[in-house]
Amino acid sequence: MLKLFKDRNFAVYWIGEFVSVVGDHISMVAFPFLVLQLTGSPALTAFVFAAQGLPRAVMMLVGGAVVDRTSPKLVMILSNLVRCVLVMLLAFLLHIDQISLPIIFTIAILFGLADAFFYPANTAMVPSVVAKEDLKQGNALVQGSVWVGVIIGPALAGLLIAGQVTTVGHDVGLEAANFETNRPGFARAFFIDGLTFALSFVSLLFVRARSFARDEYDEGKTKSMLGEVSQAIKWVWSVPAVRLGFIGIAILEFFFQTPIFIGLPALAKLRFVEPAFVYGLIITAYGSGALIGAVTGGMTKGPRDENLVRTMFLLFSGSGVAIGLTVFYPPYWWAMLLFFFSGAADSFIWVHFTTWIQKLTPEKLLGRVMSIMMFMSVGLIPIASVIMGIAFEWNLEASLTAASVIIVVSCIVAALHPDSRRMMVSKGDEAKATQ
Repeated sequence: MLKLFKDRNFAVYWIGEFVSVVGDHISMVAFPFLVLQLTGSPALTAFVFAAQGLPRAVMMLVGGAVVDRTSPKLVMILSNLVRCVLVMLLAFLLHIDQISLPIIFTIAILFGLADAFFYPANTAMVPSVVAKEDLKQGNALVQGSVWVGVIIGPALAGLLIAGQVTTVGHDVGLEAANFETNRPGFARAFFIDGLTFALSFVSLLFVRARSFARDEYDEGKTKSMLGEVSQAIKWVWSVPAVRLGFIGIAILEFFFQTPIFIGLPALAKLRFVEPAFVYGLIITAYGSGALIGAVTGGMTKGPRDENLVRTMFLLFSGSGVAIGLTVFYPPYWWAMLLFFFSGAADSFIWVHFTTWIQKLTPEKLLGRVMSIMMFMSVGLIPIASVIMGIAFEWNLEASLTAASVIIVVSCIVAALHPDSRRMMVSKGDEAKATQ
């Protein structure tokens, strides 16, 4: 697997994306705590999260079509440039103490719009950089870089924001951190995030990416953007296991993302003096497990194709278990342990599922199909953020417990569904889906 690093082109791409991922996970901690400490409201924090997710959801399928019309590399370069400018602006406004909730909402919306193009481009980039026979190893290394970033980024963010290392609870009588005490730390965190986007932008300029194949029909006829997106949706719907996998992922992420990015920070704020640092430790533990899972996934054969989707949902159910058990037992080390094992399982199976999808998808549809997969992962988050943000305001622990139960039950139902083993589509249906 490590032989891919001998390819200078892949190594440059990997380094650039690794640096960017570290920055992503700095802001992943900084952003919710910025809003939470500025407003004191989990609901408003969720609304900002929704504001970022809405343009991302609306435009992501269009982003996939743009990737297929241009190239993953070009879309990633432009997206990173836009996100760098936005994050640097946020850091500057925090530094001069001129930040406000309307400004945060505006930056979140624009950032989500850039994400809508970056996500499908990033997922489609690996097949344009490595040979098809090396896809699994390439995916494992790229996803491994994501999880190394998850290990480093959140812990670094917590340290940058808090300026100290402490995991004590409110019961010791220390004054809890607030927006004014952490404002310089927020500025530092977003400035570092901006630098990582800049470095990723520069590295992509030196990456060579091949163009994807296009058939004669595509070369001879220009389709509307809507027609191109519809073509990819038909293909996804024509393969039962892919269809089930994408729908199941949408349900899972609906009840997982908001509890992780809004619920757990709010829970840490209730329980600990420096919640940003503790939350960073928990996400770091998840990333540590996920790194092991990604490396293991890249080095092992994994489940057979007919068992892949079923195994994926059984392993994903562990994420729901981790959320529920964190609610019922408060020590931070317990949450770290649970999310370590959850991360290992999630990442291991995701390497195999992503590789299977990339190999199965016709190359001319790859950008659009990847955008559909990412849409199913994050497209419903704006709705989930609004609903669950209000629920968190009502009763945080009860809402997290309910989300945990729904995740576990949904994953088991998906794993037992007969479509989980139906990998093929008739040639007639496939022809219709790719026309």
